[in-house]
Amino acid sequence: MPHLVIPTLLLALVTLSLMTAGCTSDIDVANETVRESDSLRTSAVEKLRKSTAAMDGLVQGAAAGKALPATQTRIAADAAVADLDAALAELSARDQKLKSAQELGLNANYQEFLRLLRESNDKLTQTVSSAQEIPELVQNEQYSLAGWDEIKTQVVVKQIYSVQQNIEKLNSESETLRNQAEKLRQDHPEDFGE
Repeated sequence: MPHLVIPTLLLALVTLSLMTAGCTSDIDVANETVRESDSLRTSAVEKLRKSTAAMDGLVQGAAAGKALPATQTRIAADAAVADLDAALAELSARDQKLKSAQELGLNANYQEFLRLLRESNDKLTQTVSSAQEIPELVQNEQYSLAGWDEIKTQVVVKQIYSVQQNIEKLNSESETLRNQAEKLRQDHPEDFGE
């Protein structure tokens, strides 16, 4: 009987070590996936900042009563739309990466971390979608902004300021969720293979 116990213990140790190796592998895969997703987020945020800065310049000029040449306005709005569309595509790809990481065999803290990152990504996606309203307004009202209708220009500027407030709110919510995820990672480094 003692000879049977030793092989059983060895088998149990081998199985345990294979399971542990599998978990480490899943954590390594998840960490790489998160790094890739963070790169997509960084790129999307840069495009968001670039497009909103371009639109802010136009809006400030319009608010100050400056007539905006329709061609310049259209070109800036078209560029902003292209950047925001690209940002949305990157955030969609990021969500898919985070979703695939959630399907791995990860511990509860890592799963919560990924859930928070996906919620943050959803808020950032909403931020970019909201930001798309500004170049759309600018495109639709390019002739008013060119000085054809000063009263309409002021109405459009107020609409844009309202959209900008919503963008700031959504972006703040996204950052809060991302900070919660990072705090979880900092508080439990062992659960993230660190």
